[in-house]
Amino acid sequence: MRSVTALLVDVPASHAAQITRAVPEVRTVPVNGEEALNAALQRRGWDAVLYGGDGPHAVPGQKALALVRLADPHLPFIVVSPLTRTEGVPSVSTLTQLAPVLTRELEQARMRRRVGGAHKLLSAQQAIADHLAAGLEPVALCERVLATLGESLGWAAGAVWRPDGARLTCVTAWHAADSRAGVAALTNASRDQTYAAGQGLPGRVWGFRRLIWTEAPEDALRAGLVTAAAFPIADGDECVGVIELYATDAREQTAEVAAMFATIGGQLGASLTRRRRRAFDAAGALIVAVDAEGRVEIANGTTCAALGLSEQELLGRRLPDTPDIRWRWSNSRDADGTLIGAVGWGEPVRLVAASLR
Repeated sequence: MRSVTALLVDVPASHAAQITRAVPEVRTVPVNGEEALNAALQRRGWDAVLYGGDGPHAVPGQKALALVRLADPHLPFIVVSPLTRTEGVPSVSTLTQLAPVLTRELEQARMRRRVGGAHKLLSAQQAIADHLAAGLEPVALCERVLATLGESLGWAAGAVWRPDGARLTCVTAWHAADSRAGVAALTNASRDQTYAAGQGLPGRVWGFRRLIWTEAPEDALRAGLVTAAAFPIADGDECVGVIELYATDAREQTAEVAAMFATIGGQLGASLTRRRRRAFDAAGALIVAVDAEGRVEIANGTTCAALGLSEQELLGRRLPDTPDIRWRWSNSRDADGTLIGAVGWGEPVRLVAASLR
């Protein structure tokens, strides 16, 4: 048996010592009474609950079971006192039975979580596919995707980040409706934060372009968050954003969840860049996206027609000087007065607008 952390509910100290000797792989944390049990269950991270039901203030068996199921419906609940019985749960009359019973219950709990988790993953993916097909504006789409991930998979808070020049800025932030005040405050504060590549969890994902699953940072831990995960919104090799999520319980990364995050990140990235492409091509003005050295990355159809060159011929080249076209850097408005930042998901400072002389 692997190392297990078990909550020991209303078990006398002498009996608790016997349990530790009988099953040394189990690390026990004793609690007595309903108030202590509720407080412990809120901390999460337990592998099993071992119930004794002994003492004048002991929680009745069915009440203890109901509290445990409310906190985690899959958490193994085993009666370890020969003098106590609770209907509908396994019990051991001697401690020699505890190891095999606990091993069996832990395996069954893992299977229940896996089956239930697979259903949640499929439901979340279907809902997100519906959002992608709905033709939402980029920010609204990110809001829907983030909320769906959080609500469907039981995360407590999250944010979506996008590149803006050399830093990531927050597109939208979300927290569960029943979040503690500290979680809500932390989430709202993230709206005003920015990160450079490699800085903070979003910046590390942006810099390395891969999923990162880790313990929540110190400020999030103080707010009651335990697990943090973030993954790239990517279109091919380009990272066009980051989705960040936090949970109030300890969670292990699984291949299924990692695959789902990669799929959603790719679908969302492709959708956002396609929308930018369509917006570029539909613009009446000459609009080009260039890199830091002024070389063309994207040119819309209006630009190609005016220059008499295909986009493929323009890619990687500096914008040509012609007597008929006036190029100008712009962070605000194109030649038609339309906000350049509204043409799609990208970095507005990289856009060049032009007009015919």
